Amino acid sequence: MTLAKTLNNNVTDNFPPANWSIVGLLFFLTGIAGIPAIFLVAMVALGPSATGEVSTIINVAHFETPMAIYLHGGFGILFFLTMPFQFSPKLRVSNPQRHKIAGRVAVISAFVMATSGVWMHNVLTPESQGIRYFILILTSAAICLTFSIALMFAIKRNIAQHRIWMARAVAVTLAAVTPLFVELLSVVLFSHFEQFFAVLTKLQYDYGRLLGMAINLAIAEIIISKKAL
Repeated sequence: MTLAKTLNNNVTDNFPPANWSIVGLLFFLTGIAGIPAIFLVAMVALGPSATGEVSTIINVAHFETPMAIYLHGGFGILFFLTMPFQFSPKLRVSNPQRHKIAGRVAVISAFVMATSGVWMHNVLTPESQGIRYFILILTSAAICLTFSIALMFAIKRNIAQHRIWMARAVAVTLAAVTPLFVELLSVVLFSHFEQFFAVLTKLQYDYGRLLGMAINLAIAEIIISKKAL
């Protein structure tokens, strides 16, 4: 029994868990924005004449300033395709070179996606410069800051802190996705209360990213405390 237990521990050490539950969840969450981005970038590249009636559901500003869409959407797609796999210990150990290359692509994508998101807001909704715009800038800055800290720890070879800050950085990045679930929940629970729901919708529109960031960071800290990275 002792020998079997020792062999089992050695196998566990040599082959760390794949962590597919976290990888799959990140694929699902990043895919909510990443998959539509693939179609949007493709349609903008083809132009309104090539996409026909489909182009009528796309904001005309997408075609007038395509570079903002190419940068934000294109690097969002790269983030979607690379970031989830970074959270698999098995893949990190089995192919460290791939992990490093994909990590660099993911981090660069996050930086470009965050900064170009502000540009795209100015292109699509230039009239919206209130609290929602301020929170967008705050979120973009938080994305750049958290990924910079994660990168700094990677350079210093402090892998434990690097993983922790990567989790926090991804949590901040997904602040744009979480409000969709909050909105769905509010529709289910409060849509019958018209006045209250109208106020809730307005608050959600203005402060959704901030709320999403708070929710995601709280979840990330729980995962970090359980050392599931």
